Amino acid sequence: MKKLLAFLTAITLVFLLTSCEKKDENPFIGSWENTEITTLGSVIVTLTFRTDMTMTFTMDLTVNSQTTTSSTDYTYSYTDTQITVQKTGDPEETTDYMISGNSLVLSFPGMRLTTFTKI
Repeated sequence: MKKLLAFLTAITLVFLLTSCEKKDENPFIGSWENTEITTLGSVIVTLTFRTDMTMTFTMDLTVNSQTTTSSTDYTYSYTDTQITVQKTGDPEETTDYMISGNSLVLSFPGMRLTTFTKI
């Protein structure tokens, strides 16, 4: 009887430990925003990442009190240090990233470091 009780206890512990295992969460999920203000107007860029590994890049450009909005859809994948995005029919673009708290820093080739804030 003691052997059966010890066996059942061991099995129960194994199930408890494996069921409490933390699953990897996608750190990008949600919307991130960057706002730049210049002498001519403003640019607001919003990146919206979804769980199905798609992303929407939205840009609101305001000049002389008139706003123009453009939006482009991408697919994405990521590693611990890099994110790769691709618009249908275009080549992939890969960049380094860093996420710290509510800040996402990206450095796509040809662009300066850009910091986005989670909204």
